Amino acid sequence: MDSLNIIREKIIKGTTERDRRVEGVWGVDCLYSPEGNGRTFKFKFLLAQTAGLGCAYSARADYPPEELDKYIGTDFLAAKIDDTALEVAFMDSAYPAVEGAKPAYFETRDDVSVKKMRWRSELIYREAEHLLGKVEGADVVNVGVVGDILTLFSERGANIVGTDYDAAITGRKLFGKVDIIDGSRTLEQIARSNLCIVTGMTITNRTIDGIIDCCAKNSVKIIVFAETGANLGAYYAANGVDSYLGETFPFYIFNGPSRIDVYRRKG
Repeated sequence: MDSLNIIREKIIKGTTERDRRVEGVWGVDCLYSPEGNGRTFKFKFLLAQTAGLGCAYSARADYPPEELDKYIGTDFLAAKIDDTALEVAFMDSAYPAVEGAKPAYFETRDDVSVKKMRWRSELIYREAEHLLGKVEGADVVNVGVVGDILTLFSERGANIVGTDYDAAITGRKLFGKVDIIDGSRTLEQIARSNLCIVTGMTITNRTIDGIIDCCAKNSVKIIVFAETGANLGAYYAANGVDSYLGETFPFYIFNGPSRIDVYRRKG
């Protein structure tokens, strides 16, 4: 399965050229170190506005204004886009016009970022309980390490492990108790787990399809929490993801209001 190609085809069939017209695009530097996370996030995220507002985080640091300006006023599907993160941001912005699927529920929180960080982790934990019944004693893998998730699940008795490609944390015990293994071993770790918790950046780096396939083959439940691709929950919940938490902009990292839409796999 190539989910991005399928999503692109659904956008072609389900939207108009006007839905896909680029009204705005922003490249934002993100340097954020929430209390208890264990490291500073250093990313660029892209916001794109067409029929809706979409987002994708990128490992690429530099997006010159003239590179982004050329898309303003165009149908993004008619443009040649070589950057996957930018393409995901555009598709994420247009996808709400494709289908009317609604989330199983949504929650909003207006607070400071450190409190919203725990709120998001609690939502993920609630979905884990919904899927597993009992999280205590379960084998859990967090793909793309998020410190507060590791902390919360560990405190509540889950056997949680993180996988990541960040050499600064791999091979260590984060917070002195949670093993972080190299991302090259992600599928191996998923196969021996009960639950996989993965970030939306797996959409941009195109690893999500292999992760979904590995979870299906090994009867592992999967939760995606996504700022990248927050509007794509209806698609992924219909195609192998058990719970998809889409956090739309502005994210929990900003003080003020945030919203998380929770899509659940049916059947």
